[in-house]
Formats: sequence, C-alpha cells, structure tokens
Amino acid sequence: MSPAAALNGVLNPLPTPPNGPAASPIAFLHVIERLKTNKREGWKRHGINHGESIADHMYRMSVITMLCPDPKIQKDKCVKMAIVHDMAESLVGDITPLDGIPKPEKHRRELETMEYLTKTLLAPISESVAGEFMDLWTEYETGQTPEAVFVKDVDRYELILQTIEYEKTHEIDLKEFLHVAEGVKTPFMKEWVAEALGRRDKTLGIVVGSANQ
Repeated sequence: MSPAAALNGVLNPLPTPPNGPAASPIAFLHVIERLKTNKREGWKRHGINHGESIADHMYRMSVITMLCPDPKIQKDKCVKMAIVHDMAESLVGDITPLDGIPKPEKHRRELETMEYLTKTLLAPISESVAGEFMDLWTEYETGQTPEAVFVKDVDRYELILQTIEYEKTHEIDLKEFLHVAEGVKTPFMKEWVAEALGRRDKTLGIVVGSANQ
C-alpha cells in the first residue's frame, strides 16, 4: 500500500478531512497518532498481544538519549533523531526481519513515506521543519555520524531492556532478541548493555537455582 493510500484510511474518518495545501499540521498529526496505536510486531510472535507501541519505544529512546554522558555527542540532535527515526512506521508499520522483506525494499517504503510526510504534509506549513525531519531520518538511516551511531545503539539498548522486562512479566524466554547487543558500537553503551545482560543472567540464575532446589 502506498503512503497516499494508507493516508486516506487515516484521514477519511475525520469530520472534515483536509483538502488541498495544508494550513495547519492537523493532517500530519493525525497520521503520526498511529505511532501510538501501531504495536511493535516482534512481541506478538510470543503471545504478547498488548505490548508496547512504536511511540512507547521511541519515547524511552528519547529519554535515554538525554542521559548521554559524552559531551562530544550532540544530545539535542539525538533526542530529535530518536523521535523521528521510526516515524515512517506510522504508515508502513513495524517491519521485522521475519517478514521476509529485503532491507532495500524496507528502506524504499520508509523513504517514500518520509518524503510524503515531510514534502506533502509538512512542507506547506514549514519547509525548515520538514527539511529537519527528513535530514534527521536520513542521517539515522545512513548511520555514519557519532549521533546516528549513538541513537542506533540506544535503539538496541531499549530493545534489550524491553526484552528483559517482558521476560520477567510474562515468564518467557526472549533471548532471540538479545543478539542486537553484538551491534552496539559506542563504548559507554557497551557498558550499559553489559550491565543489563549481567543483571538478566543473575536473575535467571536465581530462578533456575530455585527451581532445582
């Protein structure tokens, strides 16, 4: 489904769907509301049907970026990047590796969506804001700047934290999600990840020990 077709499904139920050039950000804001309701798909395979939304994930990522201890990394840019990086999923959804969609095709769909959100919905209101959103998304996707590398690591770290939390609350093994730890590059983020995994291993060890008594 193209972004334009998906957009119609979002806007048609509105009492007064916007037509023509936008005079306010209402159309854009109604679209990104879907980030609050679209779920992160990976958890559903394990019976977690009421798991986190895409917006839930991005919110905690944004908070984590604010905790960055490295003064060489532009913290404010990272917060914005965390907010923007999954914005395309408002229309394309959360595409996971098990969906069988090649990375180039995933990127194409998300790029098309971001161009639609920025150039069609936002640019008539503010070209500078539209450009900033697109630049942040592109920088994240390219993954070459210290900020992009850090935010990608935060993405992995947040997933690891959520995995550990769901393992505890749902009493299931979700270790398949923990492989993302191998991709962490930022030195202090490696330490944070190691701490989280160490706490997980200790907790699981206590559980196993109790079961064997």
